[in-house]
This record gives sequence, C-alpha cells and structure tokens, in this order.
Amino acid sequence: MIFKDTRKEVQFEKEGFTLLPNFLNTNQLAEIDKLYVELGIESLHEIYSNVKDKDTEFNEKIDQTLIQIYKPSLDQNFVNYKPGGGAFLIKGTGEKSVSSLHQDWNVVDESKYQSMCVFCPLIDVDEKNGCIQIVKGTHKWFKSLRSINMPSLFVDFEDVKDLLVAVPAKRGDAIVFAHNVFHGSLPNFTNQIRPAASVSVVSVESELIHYYRQNEKIDLVDASRFFNESVHQIMQNKPQELTTLKTIDYKSNYNLNHQEFRKKYKQKTSLFHKWFK
Repeated sequence: MIFKDTRKEVQFEKEGFTLLPNFLNTNQLAEIDKLYVELGIESLHEIYSNVKDKDTEFNEKIDQTLIQIYKPSLDQNFVNYKPGGGAFLIKGTGEKSVSSLHQDWNVVDESKYQSMCVFCPLIDVDEKNGCIQIVKGTHKWFKSLRSINMPSLFVDFEDVKDLLVAVPAKRGDAIVFAHNVFHGSLPNFTNQIRPAASVSVVSVESELIHYYRQNEKIDLVDASRFFNESVHQIMQNKPQELTTLKTIDYKSNYNLNHQEFRKKYKQKTSLFHKWFK
C-alpha cells in the first residue's frame, strides 16, 4: 500500500489512476509559478518538458525545487514512498499539441515495485484544453520495457473508447497515474498554453533505473541522475557515460505491439460489455 486513503489505493489499483483534489495550496502553486516563468516559454505548439533540452544544472534545480514544494503534500497522501524526479510537462496550443496514448518510461523494476506520476496542472484543465485521458486498467495488462531507445507503443484514442476516461482537474489538483497505464491528451484548442508540474513517486525500497538497449543486450542503468543529466545529451547525440547496474538479454516481448494490444483490449472490453450492458 502506498496511499494513506484506502479508497484512493483501491481506485488506483483497479484503474491505474486517481484524483487528489486541492493537492497543492496557494503558496505552493505561487512558488511553482515563479519557477515556471524561468523557462521563458512565450509560444509553444507541441508537448514539451525541460528534461528534453535544458542543461543539467537547470534540470536539477527544477527537480529539487519541485520535490521540496511537493513534499508536505506527498507526506499527507502517501506512505512507504520516496520521490523520483520532478519536471515540467507543458502542452502547447493547436493540433500538434496532441499527446498520443502511451506508457511512460520504466523508472523501477515494475515486477517488484510501484511507480507513479503526481501530475498537477497549473491552470484548470478539461477536454477543451487537453486534460489527461486514461485507458483504465491497462497498467495490469503487459510487462513491457519502455525507455529512451525502446519507445512505448502509441495507441489511437478512437481505438479504445470503451475504456477511455477523461480526467478534468482544477489548478492545484493532482492526477496520480501509474507510469505503465496508457494515458495521453487530445490537442489544446484554446489559445493558452497548459503548464503542469510533475513529481514521480516510487516504492521506498526501490532503486531508480532506466533500460538502455545496446543491440541484443539491455543495460539497467542507474537513473538517479539520468533524467536531469543524460536525456538532453542523448537527444543531442552526445556520448554519455552511464552507470550500469546489470545487463540482461534483449527479448522481443519486451516491446509491445499493436496486435498484442488489440487482442488484450478485445478480451477486456468483451468482459466489460458482459457485465455492464
């Protein structure tokens, strides 16, 4: 168990997400707003996160500041946890701001431990400006590996209507979702950028890892600094010295494909219609 509220734990376990209203207070939000201004974003038409292109020093500042701001609220809502990393997740405006349904990168060994994103919009969000949508229950379907060079399967919104749920939220609410649940958001059709802050939460006994594929081998690398230090460097094709904790053989079933997803979805929706028609 990782939620203090048993009802939230039950919903999260069943559906892969839950909503924590009023997670951040006015003062916490004001501090995050100040940090967000430092990004200097005036115009944006796609999905953006600071880990993609900011230098290590600035990414670490964002990471540590967000964790510090979040900490009182995390302590109020979670047990047996530790924070993973903090970053901004920002949706621009227009058609290119869509975030197709996907699973986030693994950050722990998911066969043993839990990891989740605590996502707090800095403005009110609904379906007009691209609130998060979840394909509920999909965190239990597969044992996939996802990373910077083993990308997630991307799924079309129209293909999962029966299990897709939109999650509107107010400024300062937290949408908590499993990293391995399929989630995304439709385009932001307003003229206002949608900023959001995110801090990962993981089981307290887990270690942060990243799966980095090297041909037919996969290195489990120490991810304690990977997201702040290495992601932007790798995206710029700069060599990195990664700390390898363990090496495993690559297997094709680590990568999920559309055929497998459609088969599982058909099974799950058949049961859904049987019980809820």
